[in-house]
Amino acid sequence: MEPSELTPAEFEGAPKNRYRPGLPWRRIGFVVLAAALIVGAYFWRQKVRADALRERIYTLHAERVAPVLDSLRTTDADLREKALSAKSGAAIRLIKAEVPLSALHEDEVVYLRVRAPELRSEATLSAAIEAESEDAIGACLGLELTPLSELSDVPEVLTAKWLARSDDTNDMRRLSVREEQLRRAIDRELPALRARVPSDYFLLLVVQGKSRLEDPVDVFLWDLREDRLVLRSRTENRGKLITVRSQIGPKSESAKAEGDPIAVADCSIAAHIKAQLGEPTMDLRASD
Repeated sequence: MEPSELTPAEFEGAPKNRYRPGLPWRRIGFVVLAAALIVGAYFWRQKVRADALRERIYTLHAERVAPVLDSLRTTDADLREKALSAKSGAAIRLIKAEVPLSALHEDEVVYLRVRAPELRSEATLSAAIEAESEDAIGACLGLELTPLSELSDVPEVLTAKWLARSDDTNDMRRLSVREEQLRRAIDRELPALRARVPSDYFLLLVVQGKSRLEDPVDVFLWDLREDRLVLRSRTENRGKLITVRSQIGPKSESAKAEGDPIAVADCSIAAHIKAQLGEPTMDLRASD
């Protein structure tokens, strides 16, 4: 009987390197998952805190700033509409003044001077308002006039555009800085904006030509509290070049007409407005 043929034994199972022990993948997976959960929880908590702070910023703006900005926008739109309605001029139908000049001294008077061609459209009017330059009308009247352009001149930190940028970050430090900036602007900038509304009167001068030195000037005055036109008149520069050094009204700048025909023209126009509003004034006529 012949012995059976021997066959080599085979290892059943995965080969193992005795010099490189296997990695504990379960433990590694658990650690990675736990770390991911911790990081996710941290960022979620940061977002919750950021959302709460952001909501506080939005609420502060809505309660303190938004009502003032809405009033400014409403007043600005109303006065622009009134200015466009004056494109027909004042010579068609004059309105005798129904308010004395003294009634304007303690009130908020918004002022705009434009040329008649600039009242063709809203676009041309907007360009004229943005390019509005100073003159001596307020000083010669003894009034502190608020340029119409200031109703739309709002510090950036108080605008809705600035507010919307709070959505761009969840960083608590940056949001805290933004909240502090807003609170500081409310304390320092908002009172000046709030003082502009409600406005009491709107004084509009429409130059019927290129220059108020030579062309007629139409004067319009609205009582905004009663929403009615209380003065419509036409005047022209009748001044002559003389030395004028005066300090009219509180905190008004001197009307320096010496050597400045524009200032003389402004004071001549202001003298007409004063006369229309019932205040005696010296009429300066050009000498023959």
